[in-house]
Amino acid sequence: MPLVSRAWPGRGRVGARDYGEPAHMSNGKETVEPPRLVSLDPREALAGESHASRLKALYEIGRRMLEPSDPREVLTAVHDTVVAHLGPERACVLAVERDGSLRPLVTTALDLSGPPSGWALSQTVLKRVRDSGLALLATDVAQDPEFAEAGSVHRLGMRSVLCVPLGRSPVRGLIYLDSREGRGRSFQRDDLDFLTAVSVHASLVLGHADERSRTSEALQQSQERLRLLEDELLRHEIVGRSPKLLAAYDALRRFALAGARVVLRGETGTGKELFARAYAASSPRRGGPYVPVPIPALAPTLAESELFGHVRGAFTEAARDKKGRLELAGGGVLFLDEIGDVDLSLQVKLLRFLDSGELYRVGDTEARRVDALVVSATNRPLEKLASEGRFREDFLARLGHTVSIPPLRERPEDVPLLVEHLLACHDRGEPRKCFSSEAMELLQGYRWEFNVRQLQQVVERAICLVDGDVIGPEDLPDYIRKDPPQPHDGAYRDGITVATRSASGRPRSLRDVVRDLERAHIEQTLAHTNGNRRQATEILGVSSETFYKRLEEFGLGKKTD
Repeated sequence: MPLVSRAWPGRGRVGARDYGEPAHMSNGKETVEPPRLVSLDPREALAGESHASRLKALYEIGRRMLEPSDPREVLTAVHDTVVAHLGPERACVLAVERDGSLRPLVTTALDLSGPPSGWALSQTVLKRVRDSGLALLATDVAQDPEFAEAGSVHRLGMRSVLCVPLGRSPVRGLIYLDSREGRGRSFQRDDLDFLTAVSVHASLVLGHADERSRTSEALQQSQERLRLLEDELLRHEIVGRSPKLLAAYDALRRFALAGARVVLRGETGTGKELFARAYAASSPRRGGPYVPVPIPALAPTLAESELFGHVRGAFTEAARDKKGRLELAGGGVLFLDEIGDVDLSLQVKLLRFLDSGELYRVGDTEARRVDALVVSATNRPLEKLASEGRFREDFLARLGHTVSIPPLRERPEDVPLLVEHLLACHDRGEPRKCFSSEAMELLQGYRWEFNVRQLQQVVERAICLVDGDVIGPEDLPDYIRKDPPQPHDGAYRDGITVATRSASGRPRSLRDVVRDLERAHIEQTLAHTNGNRRQATEILGVSSETFYKRLEEFGLGKKTD
């Protein structure tokens, strides 16, 4: 009588309704034999030489899995081991795709290059094992009534078939073996046990292969996405491919697509205006007006009128009604540049606009609704200003999501790209100049207090003043060519040394050391800006009031107009 067995891979128990359920066929009905247990005692010798060789084969497969090999190579080794020990005429390892289709991975004496319907395999066996997740063994196909109507079995002249699933819920793949009439051997129960044990290893390998494939696909998609982001950046004249820059742009683009408010945080010269334009181009309002509002450029007495507009007669110069910048941005994008400089009195009115979308023109009592997306930018520490009472916390909370634009010193890998872009922008048809590797190394190592804007000035200077085609270190400004500071034992390691001990060798108080360090740093910054106090204030990131207070405190000069 034929033996039909089904099994769940990976179980240690063998018995009825569990693993390898043997069943005799009688009048077309299965009669289940009593369950039996099969186990190996590691303290006893194996029953025969074939068992020992198969156990060694399983050990070799497990050892191979621990090596950093390509999963396909491991599957090939598993397949070759099965063929060597079970001696099928035809064998293959198949992957089951998400839609249930089968994809050949490794084959022996089979041509599976065509469509599955033309494969010289038992489609009945493949479908049953794939759908049920249970192994199948037919020792004598010709005598098995379950295969009486299986056309492929009889057409191919099969004698014995053995197929086990790889994984369960879902089935990831199949190992299929068969032998043909008059030539091959009939597979037995111990063959099923061995192949089931092998399938446990093969399932893990196939899982690793799937994971590796998903990782590779995700990496490829990530790389393609990065290339798309780089292309988008170039369209907005934002040059660079550093992870920090791409992450900032990606966040900006996502917020823009959702129409969410954004506040751009970054130092002077990092390209906040370009990012704001990129926001507008990526938003649903890309076809609407883009209205930039440079807050510091607004005259203090006319700032409210510029922002909110006015009606005729609101003040002496108001000869006619006028729309403000906020109203002009209706249906588009409003960019509030240097939002940290807005006056407290205006913050209250801007807060109402952000809350309700309503505004009042100066001198008017009628509320007007304006629907505009809002993006703002600043290089000032808004949280610090809020703690000092110079910036409303509720206004800060309504500015939106923060997108931090990295300074140039944090992305030195972008310097060569920026230099090449700037050289191309100044191309006049003559042989284009280039920077030597030594000069480029100096540019990449510089700290760039004013970021891309400062780099642009350096490139323009070199283009105008250098006669040759190659710009060398000697053609760069002195402040870039100077030797980098050497490490020392002072309290500061960037060209400033502050004594941390008194003349007696006793450590000085932290307050005195910090005071001296602060004074030295202000002196160095003033020297760098050639005495330009406004630039020094921007570099130090403090308010004018704090800056002049420190000057008087340290005796570095009085406040001048």
